[in-house]
Amino acid sequence: MIEAPRTMLLRSPFAALDFDAFHRAELPARLAAGNGRIAGRDARRRAPIAFALPDGRAYTFAAADAGIEIVPGSESAATIVELEARDWQDFVHELHTTAGLLYGRRLRFPRGSYADLELWEPALRAAFDGRPIYDPAGFELRDADGAPLDPNERFTLDDGADRLHRFLEQAGFLLVKHVFSAAEVAALARAAERLAAAATPGDRASWWARDGAGKDVLCRITYAGRRSAEVAALDDDARIRALGTLAGADLRPAPDRCDGHSIVIKNAAVVEGLSDLPWHRDCGLGGHPIMCPNVQVGIQLDHANAESGQLHFLAGSWRTSCHRDDIESAARRHVVALDTEPGDCTVHFGDAMHAAPPPRGHGPGRRALYVSFFSERVFSLIGPGQGYNDVLLSRDDGLVEATH
Repeated sequence: MIEAPRTMLLRSPFAALDFDAFHRAELPARLAAGNGRIAGRDARRRAPIAFALPDGRAYTFAAADAGIEIVPGSESAATIVELEARDWQDFVHELHTTAGLLYGRRLRFPRGSYADLELWEPALRAAFDGRPIYDPAGFELRDADGAPLDPNERFTLDDGADRLHRFLEQAGFLLVKHVFSAAEVAALARAAERLAAAATPGDRASWWARDGAGKDVLCRITYAGRRSAEVAALDDDARIRALGTLAGADLRPAPDRCDGHSIVIKNAAVVEGLSDLPWHRDCGLGGHPIMCPNVQVGIQLDHANAESGQLHFLAGSWRTSCHRDDIESAARRHVVALDTEPGDCTVHFGDAMHAAPPPRGHGPGRRALYVSFFSERVFSLIGPGQGYNDVLLSRDDGLVEATH
């Protein structure tokens, strides 16, 4: 068993915000500097929303000709979000998102609902930070020469780091073929099978789901490198290092935190638990300015396709905020489903919108072994054995709750 702290000891790197000063001076300045223009188009689709503290202070966000206007009070708001000052501050800093506040039970809605805040969040992120909002009608991927980028392009290590880097920076993911030999994959698969055989619900080193027959099924092994020399050795593999540092040489593997080396195991007919993942970002509950950029390198241990379960990506989404209904609009042009073979490696940014839908078949699902690369910021703010989402997602029965 691997024990992890029951309480997350995350230390915030951000200065405290004053609720009134932020809404009266700091945020209006950000909006006037350009954030209002970015946020305004999306805000015009929403009814006014207010943020209120328990002491009664409140400010309403509403669409305006210049983008967004901030009005004291909550009388005109269709939705009122009430939360403690610390939780409001963490939301502004994106230490918690709308989903993180919900699953942390840190907000109330005297008027309106969670869905209203979720719809507002892309415009709020644009207002706070200037982050663009994904536009399925006007979004284009371009290569280094300005030509249209094919999101279905595939690579090998022989294509060189510069070319891989350019594609990853645009699309947010890439597929590199034939990185590991059949013998190497077989050795890693045997290690995965040993770890799976030893896993039990509640061991704090595995995630479990439940199938339609009521059976607990293993869907993820975490901290695999602590119990497998073959897995631990991947941190020093030159191929994995090359892929994991495509976004910057300052990124390094995190074997002792943020789930360490993890092995994803797809199962058919899961009805409960976090086995099949809807569209999400790895920082979807919060922590984007701490956790990102991070790069996930996935070694494919089995064939991945629609029958066995495969990853889907929304190309270019890592640079933006995104509404879920816009993903459907973008599906034909920018949603990519990755068919892979054993020994292939997927590489993606944790904040790229991605999904892992249920396998369509009834046989064994795919397995993939992930090595996660993070910046030094993660190592200074998140302690060993800790993960950003642990407190919000873990249940006493060993299952992991779905967030959407």
